[in-house]
Amino acid sequence: MTHPAHHPNPSAETIRAIEGEIAALEAELGGLEARINAFETRVRVALQPQIARLKELTALYKRLKNEKKEKRREQKKKGKNYKEPQGLKKTGPAKKLSPADEREEEELKRLYKEAVVRIHPDKFVNGDPELSERATTMTAQLNFLYDAGDLQELSALHQHILSGNAMSHVPYKPQTLVDPNAMVTYLRKKRDEMVQALEALKASEWYGIINAHPEPTTFIDTLRPQFEERIQVLTKRTRKA
Repeated sequence: MTHPAHHPNPSAETIRAIEGEIAALEAELGGLEARINAFETRVRVALQPQIARLKELTALYKRLKNEKKEKRREQKKKGKNYKEPQGLKKTGPAKKLSPADEREEEELKRLYKEAVVRIHPDKFVNGDPELSERATTMTAQLNFLYDAGDLQELSALHQHILSGNAMSHVPYKPQTLVDPNAMVTYLRKKRDEMVQALEALKASEWYGIINAHPEPTTFIDTLRPQFEERIQVLTKRTRKA
């Protein structure tokens, strides 16, 4: 007697696939960030004398300009029409929030309170360490989004937490999910955000530099004369200030 083949739940297959994409994106993003950071560090170390000199000259130039400005102001005091500055004008009371802004502020508070009461770390302090760590991470995300006033992102995280998935789901074990459809929505959003982050990193100036100069030494050799030229220009300006 033959038994029908077992087919996994489509939601489970979808979740596994998206989690796999997220893992691959995390690896690519982390590797690229490490590569850029290492390259940038080598450049900064090699050009540290020039960078330090530029900072020193810039600070000196600003100080001399301010001293010159103060000297002119003191000279003007001798004129009969000179009036002592009275400071900044007083401004009126702070503007009240518009009704729309007030509603958004109230919605932020509501979403935050409803979500944080579900996943506050104190609820898991004596339980599973993994759940406690997850609760701490989720609470930190809530705090960040609330402080930033990001209603859209806070609403998405609020839905994820209240669905029950935030604290019940174990990667690659969809049977633990309370609401598979909500989890799919959340994971897709996370994947799309990581794709955007990766695209932004690849559009950055440093990404273009490391592709044009695979070896940091060649870029340093190109950059050093430019720094020296800027130092010469700023040195002349400082002498004239």
